[in-house]
Amino acid sequence: MRLGGVAEVAKALGVSAQRVAVLRQRASFPDPVAEIAQGPIWNLDVIEAWSSSSWRRTGPGRPSTDQARRLIGDRFEIEEPPIDRGGFADVYRALDRQTDRPVAIKVQRDIQDLDGDAAKRFRRELRILNGLAHPNVIPVIAHGDMSDEGEIWYAMPLAQGNLHDRVTEFEGKEIEIAEVMSQLCGGLTYVHEAGVLHRDLKPANVLRTSDGQWAISDFGLAREQERLTTALTGTGDGLGTLLYAAPEQWNAAKTVDARADVFSLGKILQHLLTGQLPFEDEEIPDGPLRPVIQRATAKYAQRYETPQDFLEAIHTALAATPEWQPDETIAKLLAPRLASDFPDPSAVDEFLSWAQGVHGEDRLEVVTVLRGMPTNAIAETWQRNNTGFMAIYENYCDFIMETGFNFEYCDGLANVCKRAVDATSDLEVLRHSVRALPVLGQHHNRWHVRDVLTSILQGITTADRALVALEALQAAGVEPGPVEWSFEEFAIRTLHPVLRVGIPKISERD
Repeated sequence: MRLGGVAEVAKALGVSAQRVAVLRQRASFPDPVAEIAQGPIWNLDVIEAWSSSSWRRTGPGRPSTDQARRLIGDRFEIEEPPIDRGGFADVYRALDRQTDRPVAIKVQRDIQDLDGDAAKRFRRELRILNGLAHPNVIPVIAHGDMSDEGEIWYAMPLAQGNLHDRVTEFEGKEIEIAEVMSQLCGGLTYVHEAGVLHRDLKPANVLRTSDGQWAISDFGLAREQERLTTALTGTGDGLGTLLYAAPEQWNAAKTVDARADVFSLGKILQHLLTGQLPFEDEEIPDGPLRPVIQRATAKYAQRYETPQDFLEAIHTALAATPEWQPDETIAKLLAPRLASDFPDPSAVDEFLSWAQGVHGEDRLEVVTVLRGMPTNAIAETWQRNNTGFMAIYENYCDFIMETGFNFEYCDGLANVCKRAVDATSDLEVLRHSVRALPVLGQHHNRWHVRDVLTSILQGITTADRALVALEALQAAGVEPGPVEWSFEEFAIRTLHPVLRVGIPKISERD
């Protein structure tokens, strides 16, 4: 993140500081990310995006260059025709004029002409999604109700595709399938803990996000467990999609619990493994996942109770392999198990045991696993064995300082450092992170690495942590130039006083 005050914003926009004050009066002008004694601080990347966006071009006195496009919410330019149509709603590609990025808009058609249940379900879907925030659940960017036009709508990220269209790519690939199921179980566990049942899980409702994750969407049939929904799910009303819905949903939909969603997960797993639609009489091939599918899709009382139970069974089945495995294989098996915010404890223990014994060039396999671990997974690993994690992490930092990587991979390595600092709040983790990042960033000339380092240091508010960070920067400064390369003058001014004084001295020494 590149930060700047009024002078830097004016330079980025090519206007005077006085003009910035005028532009700030627009509702679309980005909010500051912080307020310090010297004044407001902005994210300069956001400022530059705003500068080139439709918001600035169509401000007061600047007429739109495309009046023919339909505008929703005074922000989203809808493109015709719809990219997808459902029973009561259409999905459009749209331009977000605030960011100049494409998004998807889901619009319910002519709600006055629909039966009451359909409109209520759409509003309920919006209410449910608007309260969820998880990387494996499609989020709501904005929403609105245009009652004069008979429409309610919400905006969400534009997906790269859905799982249904890519099922055949997974046939027989158990490790890749396990990674998909890990992401779905992570998202569904979060949804269930929020008190929501999905009740319509199927490959078409699993979307591929821009960052390569699989995310659950379409909560039109979801039910909040603490709410009475008799009006929408009266006894005898079957809900869901035939091939993937649990039998109880066709008899008493309002009484189902988490096991109905587990049934759907089992059917999705079957579809991925076989490449064939999961008809009831479809033969499941022999293999380690066959008993997992059979139990997940069994009668209610015999099923796994939660998505996490189901996921643990998948990993247990796939781990039943010969005693010795190469590090590359172990990494491929562990990575999807640890890529969730809710990793199963056995995967954490296996990672701690394995990773401490990996040396030399094979450390790249450990790096690969760490790179995919979210903050909560790192926190869980730290809590289970902080001594073991520290040994692994110190080895990780040494390796990324010594090794060359491609640009995209390099940025992900820096993100691991930020997640580790956030997850542990440990001084030694902070020390190793701050020691490694200047060298990694300079060697690869990556601004993102520099931004991550600045973000870590901006989070320091106490003298003891500032002194540890300064000592780490002094160690990184043994080589010519990494500390000087890592900081702009403005960024230094935003740091703790210990760092504001100490960093320029290290740069002068370099």
